Order: sequence, then structure tokens, then C-alpha cells
Amino acid sequence: MARLLIVLFLGVLLPGARADRIAEITEIHLAALGGRERIEALRSFRADGHVLSATGAQVRFTMLAARPVQVRIETERGGRTLIQGWDGVSAPWEFDTAAWPPRYRDMATGAARTFMSDAEFDDPLVAGEARGFTFDFAGELDVEGRKTLRVLVTRRLVETFTLFLDEETHLVLMRVEQRESAGGRAVRVSTHYTDYRPVEGVLLPHTITLTIDGRVTQQTKIARIEANPAHEADGFGRPVAPVVPAVTEATSPRPAVDAAPAEKR
Repeated sequence: MARLLIVLFLGVLLPGARADRIAEITEIHLAALGGRERIEALRSFRADGHVLSATGAQVRFTMLAARPVQVRIETERGGRTLIQGWDGVSAPWEFDTAAWPPRYRDMATGAARTFMSDAEFDDPLVAGEARGFTFDFAGELDVEGRKTLRVLVTRRLVETFTLFLDEETHLVLMRVEQRESAGGRAVRVSTHYTDYRPVEGVLLPHTITLTIDGRVTQQTKIARIEANPAHEADGFGRPVAPVVPAVTEATSPRPAVDAAPAEKR
């Protein structure tokens, strides 16, 4: 009976204790990044760099991102240009010069789902419940020789993943989740964040390494980040193709006619 009472007592206290721990972790995390005021002042950014694949292929990119989920990415390699974007409202779109005929089109369903999931401007702890995130503290864990704080994240009861924060710096080191591969197989995707540097007083990672089932598949190196750049408000939406008017008899050009008739001979 005493053991049962202890279990019941802990069952009442632990949820509240975990909520308090999450609140504490969040506040320290925000302070470590630069503080709420500086974070909120960073409304958008433009990043330039390159992505290195596991095969050694290198692709240059430029990314424009704005709060809360607007993003436009342009990549170029070997004469091929790929532009992908999302305005946070309509369907994600792309323009690929390698496809023929090249045209603005909706992304494939799987690619669009991943693109939207990765488009969040702020990390989950910064975005918080206002963006549909809920959290649960899952204890401490040694990861690659470092002590980390493990936070389980759920978004709108659909998307789930785990964040690992450095216990000393309270910066996000890694995000781990299950995703579906192109072949329909469940894979473990880990995103590692390193090389944090200040951008207008806000620490942002400049190296992002992606692994699938423990194998490194690509690494993103950001060379430069410009804070709050000037940009068109509608630059994230899918461009509208120009309308070419149809040629009709009324609009078709007519041969010129002399004002005076030719003189008879």
C-alpha cells in the first residue's frame, strides 16, 4: 500500500515538475541565443553557402527566409538552377531548369511535406505553443561524449521528434525523427547543428549536417547571413506566368495600305 501511494503521489507531481523543467530550459535557451528582444528583431535573413553531398558533389545556394514559415531557396550546379519556395499559405512550388519544359509547378507531395516541416523560421522552443508545438522533458543523456537535455516535441499531434540541447550552453545540438524514404521505408533522420555564430546578436548555426540511419548524407556550410534584408513581400509565392493574348483577326497585324491609289499608266 505504501508503494502504491508513492507511485500515485509521483504520478501527480511529475507532470507539473516536467512542465516547470521545460519552462526553465526554454528561458535559458532563449537567453543563450541572445534574448527575446534580439530574437524578435530578427524578422528575416538571407544566407549564402554550399551543400556538400556524401558523393562529394557541391551545390551553391542562396536562401531567403522570413518569420514564421516563408522561405525561398535557389541552388545552382553545372548550369542547372533549382528554385523552391513557400509563402506559408499556398502549396510549395519549384522551378527546375533541368526539367523540360521548365515551368513553375507544385512540389511532389512527399517533398512538399518535408519542405514545409523544415520551413519554420524559429526553432521549436522559440516558436513555442503559438506555432503548435508541445514539449515533454525526457531527462538527461550522454550523446557523443556530451551531456545533453532531451526534449520530446509534438506538433499538432501529427509530427513528433526529439531535440537534444547541450547541458552547458543550452543550444540545440541535434534533432532526431523518423521519416519515410522515397521508397516508403521508415528511416531515422538526425540533423546536427554546430558552428553557432552571432547574427545581429542572435546565435545561429552555420554548419548543419544531415544523417540518415547513422550515415552522413549531406552537410550545409553557411558562409554569410544577412539580417533583415530588403526583399519583395510576395517573393515567396509561386510566380504567375505572364498571360499571352491570343491572336485573333481583330488583333492580328494587317499589311500597310497606301493612302493614295497607284496612278494608272
